[in-house]
Amino acid sequence: MKTSKLVFNLSVIAFFAVIYAAIFNVTPLLPFFVLLVAGISVYWTKRTTGANLFDGLAPEVWIPLVKEDFYPSNSFLNAATDMSSLVNNDKINFAEVGAEPDVLKNNTNYPVAAAVAQDVPLSIELDYYDTTSTIIRNAIAAELIYDQRLLYANRHKKVLFRKIGIDAAYAYAPVEKDAAKFNEVISLGSNDSVIDAIIDLQKHYNNCDEDGSGRNLVLCASHMAMIAKEDKVLYKSIMAESGAMYYGFRIWNYTRNPIYITATGTKAAQGAAFDAGTHKHSSFSFLTSEVMKAQGTVEMFSNLKDPDIKGDKFNFQMRALVGSLRGKYAGAILK
Repeated sequence: MKTSKLVFNLSVIAFFAVIYAAIFNVTPLLPFFVLLVAGISVYWTKRTTGANLFDGLAPEVWIPLVKEDFYPSNSFLNAATDMSSLVNNDKINFAEVGAEPDVLKNNTNYPVAAAVAQDVPLSIELDYYDTTSTIIRNAIAAELIYDQRLLYANRHKKVLFRKIGIDAAYAYAPVEKDAAKFNEVISLGSNDSVIDAIIDLQKHYNNCDEDGSGRNLVLCASHMAMIAKEDKVLYKSIMAESGAMYYGFRIWNYTRNPIYITATGTKAAQGAAFDAGTHKHSSFSFLTSEVMKAQGTVEMFSNLKDPDIKGDKFNFQMRALVGSLRGKYAGAILK
């Protein structure tokens, strides 16, 4: 009986280690041994002292677990301007700057023309992101060598990041081609090259009134597969290092890019189901200075040792915001 329980626990640890490794692109051995050591520590403490390391786990322990290192190193969200330091009471207070001054060449008229600065104060509330509740049965948790609550708290962190990532991809990508906003949408035919489209998108930015820094390109899974067929060396390089520079862009890859309507070249509604006859997959580009992310309050809601469910129930609420500051200098490749 003890042998079968040990095998089961080791299998579960291995399962979660493989999932963690796939998400964060590390060898499975590292999370396996971390979980194993943590589990043995919890088990030994409980056996020798009768206490559980996570009994009555306080929010000040759980909340940092969710907040710290929230954005994985391979995420395109690391390229967005972080405005978390400007958050006050889960609001961002800033101002829309007024008109730019003119430049006078060889001026002979004095006094020089002047205009009063007229900034428009703005205040934006952060969105609410709530996870559904998880129940940890006491009878089951007591038999496990690892701490089940800790593992599921990490899963709450994962799904929060997933949802915010989806919202960011949709917000950063352009609605449509718009010359006035320097937004470009390149729609390719069935035989056109994705690499050629990246070069064309680079040309678009080179022709724009921007300094050439902070350019980012987020490639979807379909376009990554096409690049693999066109240039295997480039594909391997992109996969080996997220955020590496190619054709003037820091290159990222993401699986939840927005889709576009083929007939109009406009962005489909968020959450729309992909239809091969109606939609095209997209890769999108943005400037770091033109998009933002912000993280506010994180709260844990819990009911520990609930007598009706014979266990613990908990969920999390995060205040966060992702968006485009002006809706400018965005691009998309459709195919």
